[in-house]
Amino acid sequence: MDERLRRLRAADRISAPTVIKALLPTMIRQRGDRVLGDDQALTAGFGRTAQQQALAVLGVDRGHDLATRRQKNGGALTVAGYRTALRVVNHAEKFGMPVISLINMPGADASPKSERYGQSQAIADLIAAMGQLTVPNLVVFLGEGHSGGALAFANANVMMMLDDSLFNVASPEAVAAILHGQQTVSDAIDLLPMTADQLKKRGLADDVIDHTRPDLVALLCQQILTRVTDLQGLSGTALIAQREAKFQTFMDWWPVQ
Repeated sequence: MDERLRRLRAADRISAPTVIKALLPTMIRQRGDRVLGDDQALTAGFGRTAQQQALAVLGVDRGHDLATRRQKNGGALTVAGYRTALRVVNHAEKFGMPVISLINMPGADASPKSERYGQSQAIADLIAAMGQLTVPNLVVFLGEGHSGGALAFANANVMMMLDDSLFNVASPEAVAAILHGQQTVSDAIDLLPMTADQLKKRGLADDVIDHTRPDLVALLCQQILTRVTDLQGLSGTALIAQREAKFQTFMDWWPVQ
């Protein structure tokens, strides 16, 4: 395995629940989609920061050992997870709370059960809801985020990435497989703009943060609140337009390469 992937998937990697606990001293967690049940990989709910800023949070976590990774399906969200996230996003819109997503996931669950219960529709619904939010939304990539499963959370005003994190249409292994062995997994990471530095150069990532910082959790919380405060000065219409412009800028870059 590529050394970068080994580091990203290490058991002691910073996790979404850790950041959420530091960010929101008080939190009410939302569980389940009221149809299929609860997705253990998702930590979602509402709370207040120490500064009394109300926030909605969505955290996707792989787990830290064999037992928790099995419990959380390795971070691959099921239909129930996406529908639970959508429920939280809709409440955040209704009550005027910014939405913070913290991501480390391989992509969406691709099991027959998820497909049978409408996985693609659940992902599309969350992408659409994120794009039309009239409150600020922000995504933080703590590790990996691939395919539409991660894109559902990334339709955001601000994208923050740890400097060694990845965001792409497919995992490095999938890219290498699609190219039928013409590229190694390591080459695949460099082939497409999936690293934090590459995405920042192309205008998609806004903040790149050193993952080795000893005060990493505190720094992330501070940066999240700073960005939220800045975005709260924009109207709902401006927030929607800003999200669209961010991705349009990235797409405008793509054809000329």
